[in-house]
Amino acid sequence: MDRRDILQALPVFAGLSERDWEKVVDLFSERQYQKDDYIFLEGEAPEALFIIRSGKVKVLRHSTDGKDVVLRVCGPGNLLGTVAVFDGGGYPGTAQVIEPCVALVITRNDCLTLVNRYPVFALAVIADLGSRLRSSAEQIRSLAVERVEQRIARVLLKLAETAGSDAPEGRVIEMPLTRQDVADMTGTTVETAIRVMSKFRRQELIKTRRGKVVLVDLNALQEIASGIR
Repeated sequence: MDRRDILQALPVFAGLSERDWEKVVDLFSERQYQKDDYIFLEGEAPEALFIIRSGKVKVLRHSTDGKDVVLRVCGPGNLLGTVAVFDGGGYPGTAQVIEPCVALVITRNDCLTLVNRYPVFALAVIADLGSRLRSSAEQIRSLAVERVEQRIARVLLKLAETAGSDAPEGRVIEMPLTRQDVADMTGTTVETAIRVMSKFRRQELIKTRRGKVVLVDLNALQEIASGIR
């Protein structure tokens, strides 16, 4: 697929007219990244907006005690760097590649030009920012009112959705996931994360396969995440 075919397949460009395509395609370049490469670092000046074509990327922040906290996992079609590009501040997180990745890249100035010129693109960016804001609000609410079992079940389901693949025994989270990661993403301690994950294993809701977490009983985990059980 050439660059235009790739862009046309992305929701962010749905509805762009035929006559505009030649102008838009030329603004994008393509970059390839290997596992563990950094696309950008927290605090760096916003060079560009990135659209993932293939592969997976995790966005993380560095805590005051030197630990990395995973904020979200992004896959094909997701935008990276939106907040920094539009407010002009540094990237609020670090983007690190989980698996070999190809990204379509547009410079900040060209991206701002697109937003001013094409309402379709502007609306798609607003939708992306709105989704991020809603996700942040849900995370804050979760930390404030939900039991730790709910929070951990919710995080596992989200990772299975964004970084998962189907296997005979269940849904595999295709990224390294330590107990520290689970604790940081759910606002709890490592000891509590270990206890809850062990409980989920005993109940045969999850299992570990070759170092990866497998969600065996999605329905039960969804019930826990929603507070039904």
